[in-house]
Order: sequence, then C-alpha cells, then structure tokens
Amino acid sequence: MNRNFGLDLLRTISIWLVLLQHGGINIIGLIPLKIGGIGVEIFFVLSGFLIGGILLRDLEKKMSLKETLIRFWTRRWFRILPLYFLILIFKFTFIDHSIGYNIIYYFLFLQNNFYGIQYFEVSWSLVIEEWFYLFIPIFLIICNKIFKTNRGMLISFILFILFINLIRFIYVIHGNVPYQGINGNFPFRFDSLFVGVILAYFKHKNMQIFNQMKSKFILFIGLILFIGYIYFYWTRAYPVNLINQNIFIRTIGFFILPFTIGLLIPYVSAITLNYDNSVLKKIVFKFITSTSIYTYSIYLTHTFIYSLILNNNRINNPTFEWIIAIGLLYLVSWIIYQYFEKPILTYRDKITQTINKLETLSK
Repeated sequence: MNRNFGLDLLRTISIWLVLLQHGGINIIGLIPLKIGGIGVEIFFVLSGFLIGGILLRDLEKKMSLKETLIRFWTRRWFRILPLYFLILIFKFTFIDHSIGYNIIYYFLFLQNNFYGIQYFEVSWSLVIEEWFYLFIPIFLIICNKIFKTNRGMLISFILFILFINLIRFIYVIHGNVPYQGINGNFPFRFDSLFVGVILAYFKHKNMQIFNQMKSKFILFIGLILFIGYIYFYWTRAYPVNLINQNIFIRTIGFFILPFTIGLLIPYVSAITLNYDNSVLKKIVFKFITSTSIYTYSIYLTHTFIYSLILNNNRINNPTFEWIIAIGLLYLVSWIIYQYFEKPILTYRDKITQTINKLETLSK
C-alpha cells in the first residue's frame, strides 16, 4: 500500500493531541474543546477525505448499488469493528462489568445519544464515524443518480452541510443545548466529515481546484482562520467559561473549525520526506508512518495504559512515567496491529476479492 507522508503526518498530529490531553497536558482556555478535541476534528476531516475518495472511485467503476454497499461496508466493518469489540469485551471481562446489559449500547454505537460515554469515553468519536460510514455511501449513490454533473454533486454536498448547520442551530436554540450535548451527537456532526468529502470530490473530479488549493497562500489562509477561531474560542472560555452561553460556538462553530482544517489538507497532502543519507530523517519518517498505521489501536488502548502507568504513581517520576507509558503503548499497539489487525485486514481483502468475483460472474 502506497502511503501519503503528509496525511500520515496529520494523523500523527491528531493522535498525539489526544495522547497529550489524556496525559494531563491541556490548555485551560480551550475547555471544553480541549486539544484532544482538535485532534479528533483533524481526524474527522481526514476520514471524510479518505473515505470520500474510496467511494468516489467505486462509483466511477459503475458498480451496482448492492456491490458498492457490500464492498464498502465490508471493508469498513472489518477495519473498525473487530478491534473495537475486542477492547469492549476485554474491559467488560477483566476490568469493569458493572455496566451489565447496558454494554449493548456500546456494541450498537448508541452510547452517545442514549446512554452515556463514561464507560469507554474515547468511543464517542467512533459513534460519529460509524454512523457516517452507514450514511455516506447511500447519500453519494443517491446524489450520483440524481445529479449528472460535477456541479450538481458539489451543490448537493454544500446543501447538506447547510442543512446540518440549520438543524443544529434549531436544536440548540430550541433546547438551549450545551456544547457537549452537540459535540457527540452524531446527526449534528456529519458536516465535519463532509468537509473532507468535498475535498475528495475536488481531487477526483476537478484536479485543477485541488491543485490550486495546495498553494502556500491557501495554507496561510487556513492557518490564520484556524488560529483566529481558536483565539475566539479562548476568549469565550477563559477566564470565565461562557461557551454554553455562546450561540455561534455551539452552532456554526462546529463547522468553522473543520473548515479551517480542510484548507490545510491539500498542501499537507503534497508534503514528502526524502530521507536518503539522513538517519535522523529516516527515524522521523519511520516514527510518523508507524504512528499513523497504529493510530486506531493507540486510540483505543491508550487510556488503559495511562491508568496502569500514569494514574497509579508507582514510579514517582512524571517524566519517566511518560516515557514508560508511551513506550508500552507503542509496543502494545504494534502487537495488536501485527497479530490482530493485520491478519484481519488480509482476510478482509480476500473477502472483498471474492465478492467482486461473484458480482462479476453474476453480470
């Protein structure tokens, strides 16, 4: 598999923002967003960009509706569900089974809206991702059937984002819903991922626009808007947290942040690292690429490692505890990837190849 160093770099930044936050490093003025929340927003946009690209390529192959859905959902579920279910079963069996039958909410990705995320807090973002995976192929297939032009498809994406912002605004105004009541509520968060989908559409349907967005000028604009939004958020959250009194942050703000991140992706996706004759660059390349590969297992397991090492004060040396925790985390994630994720992904590829052959024979 050919990897994109720039996108691996973004994925590494996103997971390390989460690791730093959950390790106790945060910026007071960004609560309740938190630096980990910024990391998750990066991943949302990146996920929309990558998944959107995969689906657009499948649509170009003129596959049947059934074939497109089965192929996409099979690949996504084999990627997401096995490790997620394994971690849930592990926690329920060996750490905490007090949740009882309510664990079913977690297996069905309903915890954000109907139960609560306290049992496995990092799962909140997976809920949004999983429901997006269910929704996006159907949406794209319908739009592809209705709209026969690139402009029509693009307009449908924009209208959908506007629709999400409208219903989020109505929901917040009608019930004075707090920031956290929106943050994990998946029907109101799809616009973050659709920023990435639009970027993928630019790349696959109109390369000229995507290439123009790779300019340093667009990167600069994106950085300025990103910093400007973070600063605006800071002024409303510190020294007195007024986020839940601010309509803009609880409505349009949920779109503004991923939009600024989206402006950075074209430029970053073009970044390469030539490590010939440089040991340091090779180490950096290996670290970023490996972190990107292990991101999912790192995300799902880091809280367990932190609880074991950082929260028990067994070593009484914060710096050394950090080194031990991160080292153990990467070791565990490598083991999980090599002996659990990778074999499953290999099996997934065989399954999808079989599906493709059966579909071909049936035509």
